[in-house]
Amino acid sequence: MIPLIRNSLSTLQMSLVSRRSVERTTADLQRTSQEVSTGRKADLYADMGSKSAFVLALEDRASSNSHFITSNKLLGSKLEMISSGAASARGAAQDVLGLALANLEHSSSTASTLQQQARAALDTIMTSLNISLDGDHLFSGVASDRPALRGYDSVNSATGLSPQDVISGIVGSGPADGTQATSMLAQIDSVFDETNADPAKRFSTTFFQGDTPSTPAPRKTALIGDGETLQYGMQADDPEFRSIIKGLTLLASVDVSKIQDQNAYKSWMAAGVGALSDGVEGLRNSETALGAKQKRLDVKLTQQQSMDAVLNSRLSDYVSVDPYEAATRMTALQTQLNASYSVAAQMSKLSILNYL
Repeated sequence: MIPLIRNSLSTLQMSLVSRRSVERTTADLQRTSQEVSTGRKADLYADMGSKSAFVLALEDRASSNSHFITSNKLLGSKLEMISSGAASARGAAQDVLGLALANLEHSSSTASTLQQQARAALDTIMTSLNISLDGDHLFSGVASDRPALRGYDSVNSATGLSPQDVISGIVGSGPADGTQATSMLAQIDSVFDETNADPAKRFSTTFFQGDTPSTPAPRKTALIGDGETLQYGMQADDPEFRSIIKGLTLLASVDVSKIQDQNAYKSWMAAGVGALSDGVEGLRNSETALGAKQKRLDVKLTQQQSMDAVLNSRLSDYVSVDPYEAATRMTALQTQLNASYSVAAQMSKLSILNYL
């Protein structure tokens, strides 16, 4: 008679099998718990198989699009601040222009206030054009690490001169006659058009602190989409700002109500009003151009936000888990793990001594 052979496991083998089962269940529970908390598959690329490359490309595209949304929102904030600063500068110039026009041909009772009003407008404009966002000075051009304009009475340490010093050195106590007025106006023109024989007395040295003047002036450029750039910004040395600052400087440098010679008075006032008028008109045109760029950016941002919703929806189809299914699976694994621990605990208490 052939003896019956019984398959049996030793207590050690059973313990090892139980231990491996607990380890697998614990690992599954950890992955499922992660999926419940994040709403995403824990091992996406293992689950996707051959589709993982497509999902990875989709995630890269969504990430790039999200980056553009963030950067374009920041750019939009910059453009809004530039627009606000320009509008403030134009408003200050227009107020003085209105007062100057009332005194263009002859001095009226308000002429004595022009000097004070012009100086206050200069301070307003310099404050408006020295605004910054996150350390980026918005009217300084590419060299945005410093304010665009030096204060009217602030000295340039390299030259020892402030803008006020340069202008006062030309104007003195004001023109005594038409010939002297013409000469002074020509010298002031040379300050603002960069032709003054002394470089220390030019606009780029006395007033402007941004980019070194060049033709055309360099502009900031932002990448607003794949292969799409936007050249943007205004600079405090743009022709319209130079004209406004020159006009205000003319009126702030002398009390026109004290100019006795009529030819000198008319020449001085005509130069101031002309510079302010040209500057205000030029600035209005620049604001219109800036508005068009803001509109273009808004359209692009709207497109990117719509694309963001589409890309995230498609990604969700691949990477998201059903929260109910994941929670049910986690509960089942917890039950299974508790049962495994219970069996292991009971096995650890077994001993042959209990039956002797």
